[in-house]
Amino acid sequence: MITIVLADDEKLIRAGLKKILTDSLDIPIEIIEAKNGEEALELCRDRNPEILITDIRMPVMDGVELMKNISVMEEKQKPAIIVLSGYDDFSYAKAAIQSGALSYILKPVDKKELITAVNSAIMDSLKEEKEKNEQKFRQIIEKGRLDDVSGLPEITIKNGLRCIVIYGKNPIQALETVMQGRTYYVVEQTKSYVLIVYPFDGNEVSYDPSYLDTYIVGISGPADDYSMLRTMRRQARTAAMQSFFNAETGEIYEKQRKGGLYYWENDQHINDFTTLDETYEKMISHCDLASPDETQKDVENLFDCFKNNAKLNSETLCYLYRKITSNMFSRYPGYTDSDMYLHIKSIMIENIFEYANLPEWQSSVLDYAVYLAALLKQDTKESPYITEALAFIKTHFKKNINMAMVANQVSVNYTWFSEKFKEHTGVNFNEYLKRLRIEEAKKLLEKGCYKVYEVAERCGFSDVKYFMKIFREETGMSPTEWSNKHIS
Repeated sequence: MITIVLADDEKLIRAGLKKILTDSLDIPIEIIEAKNGEEALELCRDRNPEILITDIRMPVMDGVELMKNISVMEEKQKPAIIVLSGYDDFSYAKAAIQSGALSYILKPVDKKELITAVNSAIMDSLKEEKEKNEQKFRQIIEKGRLDDVSGLPEITIKNGLRCIVIYGKNPIQALETVMQGRTYYVVEQTKSYVLIVYPFDGNEVSYDPSYLDTYIVGISGPADDYSMLRTMRRQARTAAMQSFFNAETGEIYEKQRKGGLYYWENDQHINDFTTLDETYEKMISHCDLASPDETQKDVENLFDCFKNNAKLNSETLCYLYRKITSNMFSRYPGYTDSDMYLHIKSIMIENIFEYANLPEWQSSVLDYAVYLAALLKQDTKESPYITEALAFIKTHFKKNINMAMVANQVSVNYTWFSEKFKEHTGVNFNEYLKRLRIEEAKKLLEKGCYKVYEVAERCGFSDVKYFMKIFREETGMSPTEWSNKHIS
């Protein structure tokens, strides 16, 4: 529903304009009349109309004064302004422009000109409203909650909401063709994929077969609660991951993966990735101590997870992908932030749907890990005590340790050790220890079975308030928010 405030001191003119608008616009509108600027201003404050159509010459408060008052209102309350005037006077036009008027129309009003201006204002309003709601959806996904629910009930349709993710070249352009006028909201967008949420109207979106030869489409299950958006995003992504596996057997495609349409199937699912977490942690924590051959074996062991339950491989891949892209690239910032090869490789790994099949993606993960291990190994040859120190830290980081203790453990001068440690890891000792503990905290929180103070104790934080402060600084969310985000 679009609300329009119509301000003119002549009743017959208001009636004529109202009839033009009612007869010519094909969307639901509500027209509220005001006989002067003061009434119009109160209506704008109370009703938050999308459009204000106002005459310039009115008693009590004229159109110029009305526009000045509206110009200082909060941005979200300002209507689009269309000015009507019987005076072809540049000063009025100038005042209208300075106040942000969308159009300036001379009386007698040309019907076509008025409808064109109103339609333009309506399109701008709908676009703005859509962008606001998209931002709200992103907030739900990012924070797991919505602080401002205003506007969202208008989106709800009795059949609930769906998420769709589309992977391929120019996905947003393809999306517009597919949705064919349906209402949808873009939640995430890159050059290679787009994720949307749309009110489900009871009819499935239809896709041209030739479209599905080029694009991979993952569709979530339905939900009628906005708090489920994060879960729906995961469902859509997991559905799209099915393209890497045989639909009948769940086995990995060794050649070209399949494009097409994939639905989230609401049946049996994996609730516990503890074994995968342990295998991953062994691989990534061993990276700075392992030889290239050992690193290769660690990566192979990690990807053996797809042999355990072929029917649920898409869920496993979705979880592993998130693990690698959110953890592996940030584990050794001294290298990953500065080495161009690692930077380019990380971008390639993030774009998993650019790969023909899963073995090719695994090969890139292996290349990244082996190259990183080689860099780390090269540095530790020059400073072998660093290897010993890192092994000691990883074994004892849950305890109350400090750099002096570690330097003493490896029999190296404190100052010299501090300098070499930062050269090797890219961060100082305290920062490295903090990140190690935070990574452990993330893993424990994702299990969903520990209280916050228990996680703090198990990760080496003696003060739970300090732990919560540091965790928010590092992740942008509280431990509880992190747990809720990754359990869903």
